Amino acid sequence: MQNWIFISSTKCFRMNDWLDANDFVEYVQRNNVNVNDIVYLYTTAPICRIEYKMIVERINIPLNEIVDDSAYNIRTKEQNAKRMMNDRFIRLRLLKKVDNPKLHLDYLRSIGLKSSMQSNLKVSGELLKYIEEQMK
Repeated sequence: MQNWIFISSTKCFRMNDWLDANDFVEYVQRNNVNVNDIVYLYTTAPICRIEYKMIVERINIPLNEIVDDSAYNIRTKEQNAKRMMNDRFIRLRLLKKVDNPKLHLDYLRSIGLKSSMQSNLKVSGELLKYIEEQMK
């Protein structure tokens, strides 16, 4: 099992609204994730913190099987067209939502995060331990 941080862009999708109405979300499958991997969703500016803990429920979902989330989509036409060119998606099941300021990017960097949070990344060691403690 791997642990990941995935990016949730406030400029592309209304994730908070979606997860208020649903207990899962589907993402383009960019990384070599597996069923039961844990994913922490990091919400971009202006929030800049991890807000959700998810578990990978399904992988390799074809485009014709993904759920229509267009009502929550705020991507440009170009961004959406690029997303729809992908042939594999994953389903993440919501495990927990948190509103903890100690999961802000500044705190994560003080613990050892070296990423600029522009793309998904694996997480382990002290950073993972810190995130898990803050998710309680």
